[in-house]
Amino acid sequence: MRDEELVPGVELLTSMRSVGYDFGAAVADLIDNSITAGATEVAVVGDPIEASYVTVLDNGAGMDEQSIRQALRLAGSVGDGTRAEDDLGRFGLGLKTASLSQGRQLTVASLHDGALKALQWDIDHVRETGRWTVRVLGEADIAELPSIDALESMDQGTLVVWRQLDVMLAGEVDLSKAMVAHLTALRHHLALTFHRFLEGEGGRPLAITVNGVAVQPVDPFLTRNRATQSSPTELIRIEGLPVEIKAFTLPHVSKLTATERRRPDLGAGMREAQGFYIYRNKRLISHGTWAGLARRAELSKQSRVRVDFPNALDHLWRLDIKKSRAEAPAVLKRRLADVMTSITGSSERVHTFRARKDPQLDPMQRLWSRQNGRDGYWYEVNLSHPSVRALAEDLDEAQRGLLNDLLEDLAGGFPVEDLYASVAKSEHPKPIHLDPDAVDERLTALRAAAVLPDEPKAAVMALKNIEPFDSVEDLEDRIAKIWSGS
Repeated sequence: MRDEELVPGVELLTSMRSVGYDFGAAVADLIDNSITAGATEVAVVGDPIEASYVTVLDNGAGMDEQSIRQALRLAGSVGDGTRAEDDLGRFGLGLKTASLSQGRQLTVASLHDGALKALQWDIDHVRETGRWTVRVLGEADIAELPSIDALESMDQGTLVVWRQLDVMLAGEVDLSKAMVAHLTALRHHLALTFHRFLEGEGGRPLAITVNGVAVQPVDPFLTRNRATQSSPTELIRIEGLPVEIKAFTLPHVSKLTATERRRPDLGAGMREAQGFYIYRNKRLISHGTWAGLARRAELSKQSRVRVDFPNALDHLWRLDIKKSRAEAPAVLKRRLADVMTSITGSSERVHTFRARKDPQLDPMQRLWSRQNGRDGYWYEVNLSHPSVRALAEDLDEAQRGLLNDLLEDLAGGFPVEDLYASVAKSEHPKPIHLDPDAVDERLTALRAAAVLPDEPKAAVMALKNIEPFDSVEDLEDRIAKIWSGS
């Protein structure tokens, strides 16, 4: 028996381009390497005129020529080997597969200890030679690289250059316009994927720019909005290693700021953005799904659950090469199902009859009351509401009949489908506020109709949970003034 080496054909390099990266995921994979190298600044540049290149430059530790060669070697680092706790790599394929998924030429130039070196994978060159050969760039070749001046002005760092962008710009007619569109989408992708690094969680903030525009973090949990509800962080240990779970219920759209409402994931896209947000070493891996435990629903769209796991548990999460999908291990899924059930209930309460301030209140205290029957549910105007009763007191029997018919028609014509469409798009409803004169007029009318107690304090108690008087801050003072006749 003897051993015989079977070297893969060079066609494998072309086949690896079909892993399934999109542009955002591919750039993010390179930024993973930058963070692992200790970078605090990353600059992404796309040629806005001819769309001939994309570069990613960082101020990380840099590499010597042998290290660059190792970085360009397929599976240059092994996924089952020991990794540093903050290492964002996985299979040792990211740099190559991510880059070549977008273009036919990948160049890595790095400045380390004052020496500038560069190596290059060129698919056309490999196919022509039929050999797994990289090009070692000389000084003249290096000088022609885009963004090389920025690298040379630094003490250390690494520059990745993509050229011949055949996949990234496939089918595009206006290449410049396509490049701008890719870079615009990239900003949002990076703002979400690396938001915890951009915020400086646990250390110095990472600065990312795309064609000179700073990427601002997008916090999917709105932790700075006071109306956001959150659960305590739950710690679960798997194989002795920590997995953290924290649930969030986002505020109703009426409690979002104007800036927040403009975010795609908080407007019409909120329903699609609900679910588990899976983080590996604080880097977002996947989101917008309940991991097969439930379907996305309209009433649960405010629900988001953050799940953090360390890279030492990669083997249990079935993390793919692109680091864009991770499947929770079975031992954790059971607990995630419980958390999901609890948090989606909180989200439903954000939407379900928001006027119901106290679930124990008698239904007569609301303007609308929900009715249930064999054929479904419907809403009726509450005929026992004090305002309706006050109006009915001044009518004769025939007029009261007409009033009841009108209220029934109003309820029957309630625009349910239109309301549902507006809620689904997270459109902001116009707030209804009574001006002081209108409040006094209504209180005077109710007082005259004798539908409220004669004693002011009793009248306050009767009205404080009745729409729309529940929102009147100085209700007690106004009732005291009107009841006294002053």
